Amino acid sequence: MSTTGLRWGLITDVGVVRQANQDAAMANGSLFVVADGMGGHRGGEVASGITTVHFNSTESVGSVQELHDAVHAANELIRARGEKDPDLTNMGTTVVAMGVLPTSEADETLRFAAANVGDSRLYLFENGELQQISRDHSLVAELARAGQITEEEAATHPQRNVVTRALGPESDVEVDTWELPARLGQRYLLCSDGLINEVSDATISEKLGSIDDPATVAKTLVDLANESGGRDNITVLILDVVEAEEVDSDASVCDPDETTS
Repeated sequence: MSTTGLRWGLITDVGVVRQANQDAAMANGSLFVVADGMGGHRGGEVASGITTVHFNSTESVGSVQELHDAVHAANELIRARGEKDPDLTNMGTTVVAMGVLPTSEADETLRFAAANVGDSRLYLFENGELQQISRDHSLVAELARAGQITEEEAATHPQRNVVTRALGPESDVEVDTWELPARLGQRYLLCSDGLINEVSDATISEKLGSIDDPATVAKTLVDLANESGGRDNITVLILDVVEAEEVDSDASVCDPDETTS
């Protein structure tokens, strides 16, 4: 019998400057999703909401391909809604998602499927090191990968919020996917760019390594983003791989007053 379990904490916040929260997120124990909407008056909020509602109804995935297909289905739902309402034309959203893959009697090893479109990020914190798993689909990321600007220039570039992939604008969207092993002690971070644009990787790493409770570290990171300016909506989802006996009702609760779906 598997002795591995999951704990998580999730918080989304409007930030200091924005009037509305266009981020949305969900976590149900099998699927963990962060979406950062874009697209004029209420369009981003609708697009990200469609995405998380869709994943809530999906409930779980059986393979990396199923997660890939679920992202494509969300894209189709966003486009269908936009076609019905002119006010929502060209709305879109990023998405970063993780799903717990089913185990079998022959292999009880816990594994994750992961997917990413846009510049919301997936990080792994393990053995004191922070590693970005996802690959940003943004203008400045592409310029940095091409060697045309430095990472330091990318962090303050005036077009750093321009994404090159998103759900909604195109009928066929390219989705990055991975299958990831789950090892005891791992901590995953899914977040919108409202966190990473305000808080350095070094500070994120320090907080991930020094605070045990996932809900507490999620709130701490959101508070730090707001203290640094809070110029965008901020969503932080922390997912821990722990011993099964460490999982209890207090450790795996998402505050319904702080999350959207």
